[in-house]
Amino acid sequence: MTRDYQEYHQELLNAIILCEESERSEMEAIEACFKCSLDIWGRLQKHIKQNTFASREEEIYFFKKVKPQFTAYIEYYTCRYHALLFRPAEDALELARFWRWELRKIEKFYETHKDFCCYVREGFTEKDEEYFLRAGNLGAQVMVGRIHDLDPGTATPGDYLATMIGAYGLYEDYINAEMKKLGGYFFLTK
Repeated sequence: MTRDYQEYHQELLNAIILCEESERSEMEAIEACFKCSLDIWGRLQKHIKQNTFASREEEIYFFKKVKPQFTAYIEYYTCRYHALLFRPAEDALELARFWRWELRKIEKFYETHKDFCCYVREGFTEKDEEYFLRAGNLGAQVMVGRIHDLDPGTATPGDYLATMIGAYGLYEDYINAEMKKLGGYFFLTK
């Protein structure tokens, strides 16, 4: 990550820490984290639109490695918000089932996109130009309601899946922490 990107990323992490550790309700903290994630990504998005990449390799690196470090938080807080709205509040057994269902959604994503996930996780590069150059973006996956991917000039065919790998990693950690709080109820849901 270049120095500019690192500064944006550190700003994002600091803002998230402040929001998560504040005296706000969980809903307010999630909303604040989502907003700061979206705001900082928007500033970075503007920066990359105003400055061209020096090479194809730099563009690939940005969309494969850098962008997902920002947009993953937007998607993660979207998942958390959804969970907060729909999780059962009073019944621990139902809550355990809910978290198991959420983990199954993540597993389904990994199963559906197994080849791509392996490609990214193993550090393969032979399809980078297809996945992570804007020239390969036909716009199909961009205009489907993802608030951070409305501009085809800042999206590629593969960066959304890379984003979701990061987001689901964060969300899975959150779910596992929530399930630990339930103790034995986790085992009743298998």
